[in-house]
Amino acid sequence: MAKAARVLTPLERRIMRVLWDEGRGNVQKVLQGLAGEPQLAYTTVQTTLNVLHRKCKVKRKLVGRAFEYSAAVSQEAADSHAIKDVLHKVF
Repeated sequence: MAKAARVLTPLERRIMRVLWDEGRGNVQKVLQGLAGEPQLAYTTVQTTLNVLHRKCKVKRKLVGRAFEYSAAVSQEAADSHAIKDVLHKVF
């Protein structure tokens, strides 16, 4: 996997934090989990979850007519990749 795909963007990290805290959820549940932060559009969250799925950071399964997402990587693994990326850029 390319280095860029391993490191989460700030928006991806916000969304992943909801999934790490809640365990799983659809787009609407993720939006509710982001309450109190700058409001995002439903389609923005949906697109970002699709990108995270392509990066193999989340798993999804079809429940009714909507996908339910869950984290495929731990918060510790994501933090580790971010730290390694910063160190690589600095040194």
